[in-house]
Amino acid sequence: MFAAAYGAGTSLAFLPALDWPGVIVPLALLALVPTGVAPRAWTRLTRVLVPLLLGATAAAGHRVCDPLPRLLTAWSEHGRHPGETPVELQGRLIDFETLPEGRLALLLRVRRYAIAGPLPLRGLVRGPVVARLTVPLPESSPDLGLRPGERLELTARIGPPRNFRNPGAFDYAAYLKAAGIDLVGSVKNWRLIRVAPGSREWMYGILPGVRRAIVAALARAADERDASTVSFLSALLVGERQDLPSDLEEKLLGAGVFHIIALSGFNVALIAALISSLLRWFPMPPITRRALLALSVTAYWAIARSSGSMARATLMALLYLGGGVLRRRVSGLGAMSAASVLLLIVNPFWIRDAGFQLSLAATLGILVLAPPAGFSTSRDRPAGADRGWTAWTRAVSIRVRDSLGVSAAALAGTALVTARHFQTLTPIALVANLFAVPIASLLLVLGVVASIVEPWAHRVAVGLLIGCRILVQTLERLCGFLAGASWGSFFVVPPPRFLVLAGLVSVVAIGIGARAVRRLALALFACLLAAVVMIGRLGPACGRLEMVMIDVGQGDAVLLRYPAGTTMLIDAGGFAHSQFDVGAKVVAPALRALGILRLDVLAITHAHRDHIGGAPAILKQFSPRAHWLGRMPPGERRVDELERLAAGRGIPVVLPRRGVRLRLDATDLEVLNPGRGVAAAGPASNNDSLVLRLSYRDRSVLLTGDLEEALESVLLREDRNLAAELLKVGHHGSRTSTSPPFLARVRPRLAAISVGAENPWGHPNAEVLARLAAAGVVILTTEHDGAVRLSTDGRSGWAVERLSVKAAAVPESFRTSRDSGE
Repeated sequence: MFAAAYGAGTSLAFLPALDWPGVIVPLALLALVPTGVAPRAWTRLTRVLVPLLLGATAAAGHRVCDPLPRLLTAWSEHGRHPGETPVELQGRLIDFETLPEGRLALLLRVRRYAIAGPLPLRGLVRGPVVARLTVPLPESSPDLGLRPGERLELTARIGPPRNFRNPGAFDYAAYLKAAGIDLVGSVKNWRLIRVAPGSREWMYGILPGVRRAIVAALARAADERDASTVSFLSALLVGERQDLPSDLEEKLLGAGVFHIIALSGFNVALIAALISSLLRWFPMPPITRRALLALSVTAYWAIARSSGSMARATLMALLYLGGGVLRRRVSGLGAMSAASVLLLIVNPFWIRDAGFQLSLAATLGILVLAPPAGFSTSRDRPAGADRGWTAWTRAVSIRVRDSLGVSAAALAGTALVTARHFQTLTPIALVANLFAVPIASLLLVLGVVASIVEPWAHRVAVGLLIGCRILVQTLERLCGFLAGASWGSFFVVPPPRFLVLAGLVSVVAIGIGARAVRRLALALFACLLAAVVMIGRLGPACGRLEMVMIDVGQGDAVLLRYPAGTTMLIDAGGFAHSQFDVGAKVVAPALRALGILRLDVLAITHAHRDHIGGAPAILKQFSPRAHWLGRMPPGERRVDELERLAAGRGIPVVLPRRGVRLRLDATDLEVLNPGRGVAAAGPASNNDSLVLRLSYRDRSVLLTGDLEEALESVLLREDRNLAAELLKVGHHGSRTSTSPPFLARVRPRLAAISVGAENPWGHPNAEVLARLAAAGVVILTTEHDGAVRLSTDGRSGWAVERLSVKAAAVPESFRTSRDSGE
């Protein structure tokens, strides 16, 4: 209870006051769970207050002492713009990792900074501030020859990490802060990095060097067929997951067994078991064996990539071993509670990390729900009653039942946490863990042995890697087969925080509560799971026309929800020079957080990557009933991929063209482009864009894609009806769009612009913004406002809701002067 209250207090320091009841009420319910041996209810409640206040105070103290806000304030007062103004940095290189697309990520502990200008600013960073900086690698070399511990001097564009400000968005800033990273940025060219001579502190390089040596040994023992095997082993052994193939990652996630490479208690337990088995070969006192085992586990923790789940598991192991040395029994719940509190005291930001939360939830579920090993065997069965084949089959069945019990307990603990953070439920994991855990255990042993013997017995290591390849391929095929079952893994609408915490309280009550409480808790937990599964599958009508501008950075993704519930997504974002899947990691989570699990229409305006890049993931995850396309250049790889995906899923491809009129849910839809004036062939162009005008009763919205002035003029000459109170501004507000004649014809009162912060093209253009402001238009941009929902009942004005703001409506309803009759 102390740990739960301390963690709750820690979380309060990072939440707005309006969200506090969602944490405090479940904690109070947990304190009131009758166990048959606990003190009176009032006494239990008072016992949570002290750790609650301690956790909140300690976390608030960390935030007050954080040097980053003071540093950013000093830079801002000097006129620096985040991500734009170059900053000269000096600091110690902690570590680095090679990224896809020929880039290197540096972890730099910043010590000094300098900002040029009329009044140059120089200063010393007082306190630990770590920056993650990416730099392009030279084509002639796979690395820059940098070594951890060196003092670097470089120039970078740097700032605090930014989240995509959408409902359901992954909290990237919290993830980095938990990992100890405060700033992110980029170095334009590797030549801007200088190593200060004779300044290296060699101790910084020991642990990263060992980690890279393990990966290098595996790579030397592999051939060209073993790339995915080496990537899997690197992730399993030391947490190096950057090269893990995306298709393998999807299969592991779909089967619910990604935890085997997530560096958690599973990995620590396997390493501890392996080392313990080796130590038994050597005669030594038990206390010496435990001390060596503790040192080995600590060394593994230090070598592997840092994570909250890994730290929690290691501390639990050390507490258990320490208890053995002192001849004290340490309970699992006691070790988990102590480890969690210690971690949060050192770094309270872990409380916001999804991996840390999942690790705690899984461990909690196992400790309170899983039966002891061998519990399923009959205690009344006399020894020696089973012999031969009967004994073997009985032993196997007992292990299978034990494994199912542990897997079910972990799944119960993590189900709602996974649903909130990753919007999935994977009941198939009950089956997948039966083979995934043994295969991963064998792979870890083979991988450790191969990395150790490779320098002295290369051929032995090669043979071990061949065996690993067979095992990885087997694991991949089995996971792929199970992940294909629609009932085995499916997406859900993310539940609210209160529901997740209530579910965890139910899990604890099922495990430790009195008999009547267990039955009630089991019923409550089942109802919570059923609610999560059903929400979003009913598709209720909202009676309003809604447009949601999703924050995808420099790109477009617009959701339309019609009055009777029909849904249409126009574009799916994408980055021009990155493999980051905006569709899977930004747009899809936002749609599910908005209550959408199935789309009726996916429309792609044109073939530029910032509009089409995320579309494959949306087709796979939302199975739209129709796929609309603007003018698409023939032979375009991305377009061909989309059409193949649609055909494979039986989704009809529709090519709407100018003049088409439809009526959807009492809403009139007119297609204004493509049409005459758009090139029939040639590469993708902004003027290929699908342009739609929607009218619901007395209200209209015009969606222009990336339409530019040339096609705006065509629509003006054809005397099309362009009038709309709401305008989705074309081409991210560039100077080539929203010409004065076009704006005069549309006469909007609200303008929405989808644009990335600090983009290199200067969007939105200052002249366009001034033109809109001069026309009395209220401007909303995803850069400043995040995701925005605009809705109308067709009679009154458009209501504006900034979805990234907890206080929901800012303002609750926006009424134009036209609405009031002026």
